[in-house]
Amino acid sequence: MGPFASILSAERLTSPARRDIKLRTKRSRNKMARLREFDYEQVLDGALQLFWRGGYEATSLDALLNEVGLSKSSFYGAFGSKREMLLASLDRYLETVLQANLDDLRRGPPREAIVRSFEKVLGLQPSSKTCFLQVCAIELSGHDQLVRMRVRRGLELFEEAYQNTIVRGQEAGEFAADADARVLSTFLVSNLYGLQVLGRANIGVDARRKTLATIMKALA
Repeated sequence: MGPFASILSAERLTSPARRDIKLRTKRSRNKMARLREFDYEQVLDGALQLFWRGGYEATSLDALLNEVGLSKSSFYGAFGSKREMLLASLDRYLETVLQANLDDLRRGPPREAIVRSFEKVLGLQPSSKTCFLQVCAIELSGHDQLVRMRVRRGLELFEEAYQNTIVRGQEAGEFAADADARVLSTFLVSNLYGLQVLGRANIGVDARRKTLATIMKALA
């Protein structure tokens, strides 16, 4: 079973778990208020971009320090380890990049909003790239529970946003009124990340666009 299938099939996160993964790692939360010699969020943004490009294992500590401009003492004082910086970067991704995608689903006609969200994540737009959730899920979620919890939360947020958009489309007469919006939202998330895998395997844009058109027919 692939990483996304296993994550999606697992029990949904409880409310306490949802609250926990919205927070920075314990060490980072305790330290950041006292560390003012650098911009914490700017450092996280730099680390996020590096992990996003190269993955976790391939990103060395020296590369991280060079990218974010921290000394080793500042790094260990704020984050404690490379893994804790990754977890904080994942939180940052959920709060910024993913949230912007969710907010965009609320804009414009529902069908157009869903297609636009697929195009952004699938690399069908010039500025798009592979979702960081997928990068972490494929490399780490099989053996790192805290990474898996964050990936799971991101998928749930996408499901909830798609469900709300589908309901909005049903009310507007764009989608079939008798369809189960919850089931369709899971269907969309599963296909969203499946198509990303095809993109990473260099399956052509035209083929993925045609597949997306077929996916959208399920909402009619």
